[in-house]
Amino acid sequence: MQETFERYWDYAQYVATWTNALLGAPPEHVLKLLSAASGSPRIARRFANGFDDPRDFFHWFMSPEAAESYLAAVQG
Repeated sequence: MQETFERYWDYAQYVATWTNALLGAPPEHVLKLLSAASGSPRIARRFANGFDDPRDFFHWFMSPEAAESYLAAVQG
């Protein structure tokens, strides 16, 4: 049972963190990303696809530094 939970939590921790992050007011870097997504199908697609695998948000969306780096790379 513990092994099953650990396998589950390996994925679900990202879902829980992502969900909790959406419960509060969005930080400035998230507003920048959403604004950029409104004019960029590439960014909008990545945001939408993140709902299929919330782990991806932790590579570009959840921290200000990662968001700036991502925007620089795709808009650059």
